[in-house]
Amino acid sequence: MADERRDPFVGFNFRMEIDGVEVAGFKELSGIESKTQVIEYADGDDSNYTVRKQPGRTNYSNLIAKRGISEGTEIMEWYQSIIDQEREVERKDITINLLDDSGEPQKTYNFFECWPCRYKGADMNATDDQLAVEEIEFVFEKLEIED
Repeated sequence: MADERRDPFVGFNFRMEIDGVEVAGFKELSGIESKTQVIEYADGDDSNYTVRKQPGRTNYSNLIAKRGISEGTEIMEWYQSIIDQEREVERKDITINLLDDSGEPQKTYNFFECWPCRYKGADMNATDDQLAVEEIEFVFEKLEIED
C-alpha cells in the first residue's frame, strides 16, 4: 500500500492567540527562529585529540507581527505599560496555529514569556491605496513546536 500524499501547508492560513484569546487581523508573522550556540572542545591527549562539539545556549529571534490598523487596543495598551514601566513586565504566551485547507490546526508554535518590544506605525502615502499596516515585535524566551 502506498503512503498517503502529504502536501506542504500554505503559509497564509494561520491563527494567532495571546494567552488563549484569538487575535484577529494579522496578515504576516515572521521571526520564528532559534539558534543554539556550538561549543567546541578538544577530546583526547595533546598528541592525539579530536575536536568535539556540544550544544550551548539557545537564543531566539523576535516575533514580528504585521496587521492592518484596526480599532483593537489591547496590544497597544500592553505595549504602553512596557513603555511607561508602570508595573513589572506582563509576560504572556503566544500561540500560532498553522491550519490546513479545512481550517484545522496542523502545526502549533507556542511562544512563552512574550512581551511587546517594538511598534512601527503604518507608512502613509496619499498616492497609494494600500492597507495601513502596523508592525508589532514581541520578545519570547522559549519556543515549542507541536505537530
